[in-house]
This record gives sequence, C-alpha cells and structure tokens, in this order.
Amino acid sequence: MKTKMLAILFLTTPLLAAPPRITNGAVQSLGSLSQAESLPSSSWVRYTITTSRPLSINCCGNWSANCTSCRLNNDDGVSINHRDPDDLGPSDTHVLVFARVRDRQIDRVRFFSPDCNVDANGQAIYWIDNVSQGDSIAFLRNVVDRGTERGRDGALLALSMQAGATDTLIDIARNNSSSHTRGKALFWLSQQAGRKAAEVLRDAVDNDPEAEVKSKAVFGISQLPNDQSMPLLIDLLKHHRSREVRKKAAFWLGQKNDPRALEAIADILKQ
Repeated sequence: MKTKMLAILFLTTPLLAAPPRITNGAVQSLGSLSQAESLPSSSWVRYTITTSRPLSINCCGNWSANCTSCRLNNDDGVSINHRDPDDLGPSDTHVLVFARVRDRQIDRVRFFSPDCNVDANGQAIYWIDNVSQGDSIAFLRNVVDRGTERGRDGALLALSMQAGATDTLIDIARNNSSSHTRGKALFWLSQQAGRKAAEVLRDAVDNDPEAEVKSKAVFGISQLPNDQSMPLLIDLLKHHRSREVRKKAAFWLGQKNDPRALEAIADILKQ
C-alpha cells in the first residue's frame, strides 16, 4: 500500500518530474526553503546543490565501494572526497542535501549522491526543486545562525561544498559569535585552499580573541597545499608574538615531509 501511495505521489505532483530515489517514505513538494522551519518536527527537506568541485560521496558505514542504498536516520559516517577531472571512479558536481526539522530548527543535515537510494524509514520528505544558489546559501547561513549545534556543523560542511559560498564561509569565520562555529568554518575553508582561504586563516591566527580558534587556524594553515602552508607556518614559527602559536606552528611543521620544515625548526633550535 505504501509503495502504491508513493507511486501516486510521483505521478500526480508536477514538480516531481524527476523524483528522488526514496523508498519507505511519503514525498511531497514544498514551494521554497523559507518554509522549511515551519514544517512538522522530524520532517526532512531535500534539495540539490551544485558543488564547486566534483565529489564522490559514500554514506555506507562499512565504507563499501559498492554502496548504493542508505538509511536516512542512520548515524553511519559519510565519506566525501574531492575528485580531479582525470580521477577514476564515480563523481558528480551535484549533491542531495537532506535537512531535518525539529522544534522549528534544523537539527541535522545529511548528504547523498544523486544515484543513491535513500530509505526514509517512514518519514515525510519535502522535496524542493530548482533551488537557486543564492537561496541555498541563505538557507544554510540561517541554519548556522539558528540551528542546533549538529545542524550548524552540517550546514558549514554544506557551505564548504556549495559553489559560490566561499565569501559566506569567510564571513562566518570572521564574525560568528561562537568560537566553535568560527573554528569549524576555518577548517572547511582550509580544505578549499586558494589565496582567500590562506588570508582568512592567517587573519584568524593574528586577530581572533579565542586561543582555541587561533589553534584551529594554525591547523587549517597546515592543511593547505605545501606551497601555501610552508611559508605561512615558517613565518608563524619565527615571528609570531604568541608562544602558543609558535608551538603549534612547530608541531605542524614537524608533520610535513618537506626539507624547508626541518631547516626552519633547526634554525629556531640554534638560537
């Protein structure tokens, strides 16, 4: 009976011309993301984002290479890997975003590849078609500002994947009132590399008032490609006013397999 009802929904709802691959759940259309927080608790909103780079997503807890079906409510980890154009294996520039509503807040965000079969475990799924880049970024930014901690962390990950969201991540890293959120934003910026990311990470080391955020920013710098991270870490080690920052820079330099790191540490030890 449930399968029959699902099939009828697909056939009678105009917006579901290309229905998501969802089983064991009732799929309904929703007009816009702005309506998401008004939905009943335990509902999920589903839409698609375009990513800034090709990605491969695996939502199976056993990390199986043949993962084709995932349960929406599971707490299994998810593996998200950037792909270069010449990499072998599956990749896509679109990601399915599922956001769960609870008490008028987004309390969880999950990600699936477009070819994944999602078991909804009897829950209601509200599908929004053709969400614009701007609407998606505004929605995710709102989750960062108003969602639960788990929801905020998921929204930050989504922003790190979303094409065109780098400036929003930078603003969160610089201005969010939560040191936890600023640190998370810095981490995801470090995964993007680029001049903007490097500048924001260095600015956080110098100017963020929280020692924990400074520490995460030094770690973020260490995650940049070596041609960006090495000069920054060496400069921090040799010149930064904070002893704790210098110690962190020395630690992350010690993890680098780069002769410049050894030379910089040796210079400090000789002083």
